[in-house]
Amino acid sequence: MRYLPINQIKENMILGQELYDAAGTMLLDKYTRLTKDHISYMAFLGIAGIYIDDAFTKEVEIKEIVAPEIKKNALAVIKDLFGAAASGDEPDHEDEIRQNVKNIVQDVLDNEDIMYNMIELRTYDEYTYFHSANVAILGGVIGAKLGLDEQEIEDIVTAGFLHDIGKVFIDPDIIKAPRQLNDEEKLRMMDHPQLGYEFLSKNYDFGENVNRAVYEHHEWYNGSGYPRRYKGKEIAIAGRVLKCADVYDAMTGKRSYHAPYLPGDVMEYIMGRSGMEFDPDIVDVMSQELCIYPVGCEVELSDRSRAIVTENHRGYMQRPTVKLIGTGELLNLCDDRDTWNITIVKLMV
Repeated sequence: MRYLPINQIKENMILGQELYDAAGTMLLDKYTRLTKDHISYMAFLGIAGIYIDDAFTKEVEIKEIVAPEIKKNALAVIKDLFGAAASGDEPDHEDEIRQNVKNIVQDVLDNEDIMYNMIELRTYDEYTYFHSANVAILGGVIGAKLGLDEQEIEDIVTAGFLHDIGKVFIDPDIIKAPRQLNDEEKLRMMDHPQLGYEFLSKNYDFGENVNRAVYEHHEWYNGSGYPRRYKGKEIAIAGRVLKCADVYDAMTGKRSYHAPYLPGDVMEYIMGRSGMEFDPDIVDVMSQELCIYPVGCEVELSDRSRAIVTENHRGYMQRPTVKLIGTGELLNLCDDRDTWNITIVKLMV
């Protein structure tokens, strides 16, 4: 299985991964032979790229930390909850959220040896729901790698689901503005952690740890964030984790005002702001666990050859194993001394 940008997808290619919308409805099944209409529809939805199944990458396996069915169910309940909050319906969904959280945490704990290792597929127009699910899962992974206990991880995953719920109370024209916000709009946008905290405190019983994480997920480690300018350990651990997960997923996703950034570029940004915007201990964990060259992606090597990433090595994220396009030769850039003069110069997405 390999990842290709949507502008490189051709008719008769085979889809390598199920494609869902934010309601959990399957748009296309795995192994669908793609038609011109399929490709046009995916482009219309704003999908940046997809995984395809082909003979060259047949043996390339992308291990998922959370099962697709669990992720699909999480998307559905998040969309229902946000819709109910926006329309002012009677609060509900608490039991569904708790069950989805437990399912995700169980998968995360059962798969601790798996790295966060793929580009997430999402539709552009339903960004918020995909983003909430991704932040919850990534937050859970980080919490587990930090050695937090199961209840703390559940709190982080729950808060990840809900961290942007306050945005439903802000003018949609501000939320979806395809431009830089003006000063007044920025101040209104900065209200969403407070609005989310108030909504959850009034309507649900997830607990203060969850509500506080929602409130604090835009605080900076050096005290430059909002809404209270907390710093360091004044920010709850769940808030510090969500800050990192939120920024990582937001930057790697397509937004109205920017194309998706590459995982390696995002990790460089986060590492460069360690101790300023982000907790250094959490950044260290992310640098070990988040693959800057995800499995299935095409890369260009320093000798101008191209290859598909087949495996990442914990602690050596810039030195994966790759399969050369053309010859099919496997190069272990981490352990094979003969390859130590070869570097990856570009991720081809």
